[in-house]
Amino acid sequence: MAKTMALDEKGYVEALKDYEKSSFYPADILQECPQFRILVIGQTGAGKSTICSKVFGVSDDHAKTTNPLHSIPHVSHHSRGTKIHQVWQEITFPGQNEDIILHDSGGFEAANEAGFNEICKFLEYRLKRTTLVEQLHCIWYCIPLTGHRHIQSAEEKFFQHVYVGNIPVVAVFTHFDELENAHEFALMKRHQREHPTMVIPSDLAERAHALAVRDYDERERPALEKIAGPKVAIRRVAMPSGEKHQGVDDLIRATFDTLTKDGSLRRLWTAAQQQSAELKRIESIEIATEYLSTVKVSNSIPLLPFVGGGMFAKSFNRILARVSEQYGLLDPERVLQRKETRRRFYEACLKLSWAGRIGTSAGLAVNILGPLTVPFVIIALLKMAAGLILIHEDLFWRQRAENGLYLTMDVVDQITSNFAEGIARDVAARQIEGSIDITNCYRTSYCRAVLETAIRVARDEEAWHNSRSKTANARSDEDR
Repeated sequence: MAKTMALDEKGYVEALKDYEKSSFYPADILQECPQFRILVIGQTGAGKSTICSKVFGVSDDHAKTTNPLHSIPHVSHHSRGTKIHQVWQEITFPGQNEDIILHDSGGFEAANEAGFNEICKFLEYRLKRTTLVEQLHCIWYCIPLTGHRHIQSAEEKFFQHVYVGNIPVVAVFTHFDELENAHEFALMKRHQREHPTMVIPSDLAERAHALAVRDYDERERPALEKIAGPKVAIRRVAMPSGEKHQGVDDLIRATFDTLTKDGSLRRLWTAAQQQSAELKRIESIEIATEYLSTVKVSNSIPLLPFVGGGMFAKSFNRILARVSEQYGLLDPERVLQRKETRRRFYEACLKLSWAGRIGTSAGLAVNILGPLTVPFVIIALLKMAAGLILIHEDLFWRQRAENGLYLTMDVVDQITSNFAEGIARDVAARQIEGSIDITNCYRTSYCRAVLETAIRVARDEEAWHNSRSKTANARSDEDR
């Protein structure tokens, strides 16, 4: 039987050294396949570039195109690099989004027989690949809601005659705003004709939106469902210039839902998309709860010092690594993998002084009572997970607000310090501490729900507090 021991300051230092020596665990999926590969199909003007820019946070001026045709035997040498073979080109975005590879069909028209056949060859080639990194993970087929006839022969030809195997397909009706605009213009003209002396009604845009939704639900979507079948997810996206793109979050979620449910490709997709913070949060919560069982088991055996603490440290490192990957932050200097960054996160999540670190490490490392220590460890782990997710969200929105700000230690110091002193950390910690005890700490689904609630409540309280502060500051300025 292992000898129990008290953990004094010297013992804490040794435990901390052991923690800092522990390796940084990357997610297995990103070792095997670091990038999500997607093919975007559609005619010229379908809005492919606009959608990709919004979903992946990329721009054409950062695009890097590589042509792997030299390694593909059935493509003739004399025609490589021509527009017909555009679909083979890999489009990446170094320094802007490292998690995505795009393939663009070019202008996809049914009459362009050579281009159509080339896409079929490309799909056949990708379907035969045996490694995940070479396979095609998803297809977006873009159909613009412009003109008079939206579903054309190209769509019929693709959905009825092209073999895509098990590659998920999402059909995207783009330019939904054009349909709204057409209805709004017709309503305005009708109003002016029938009531020439009256002002334009204020609800004209709302009525136009309702009519556009009716057209989509009753005409466009059913027509595509008839030729595409039930396996193809169908979504609509509005793309007005300079405004929020309606339907983008729904498209991101629909793509997520079409991917295999083993979690691997779903997490790769979550990392690649740079629009939905909610999806990144959901997957990060799932990641955190995956490690609860391991920690519970290791802490259920009494009189084994440092076993629980070791598993806690490993779980913390794994959660940090995998949450970082889900958020896909721009980190060319690998700031998130540095020991000092990990320690900043560790201390910010628990808001520990030196004495507090000693006590916490003692509780995690010296496991005398076995199962009775599990609630303590689960509470600490959930607080860590909540902190890591909330800090990553802050970093994510900071980068979005500052147009792709690269991470530095100064940025990490500022965000972690603000979090440690902010209301979100305290609210999340209280929520978790008041919800976990010996009667429920073994129920993983319950612990997941506690973590979800703690993060949501923390954000709500933070938003309410910030709103009050802004109101108070505004009144103070008026008084002056």
